[in-house]
Amino acid sequence: MMRVVLPLFLVSVLVSCAPMSGTGVSKDDNSKDASELGHPASTQCRDPRPMVCTMEYRPVCATLVSGGTATYPSGCNACADIVVDSWTDGPCEEM
Repeated sequence: MMRVVLPLFLVSVLVSCAPMSGTGVSKDDNSKDASELGHPASTQCRDPRPMVCTMEYRPVCATLVSGGTATYPSGCNACADIVVDSWTDGPCEEM
């Protein structure tokens, strides 16, 4: 019985914690869709910030509150960092 309960429990935890981020993918509960903000390419982070993100690698370029940019592995990872204001799909361009 324990073998059935534990995997079902883990599946329910993973499904409830899995962020959905990225343009063209269901959005994360902690970010507003770009069209809601009037910016076609950016997604705004909002509170509460995510505490757990999946290991999905879909790089995003985050705009920092201080004005700089940084590449994060996913939109969820970007919004989990308090110094991030918003993000766009794809890694940041190197200068």
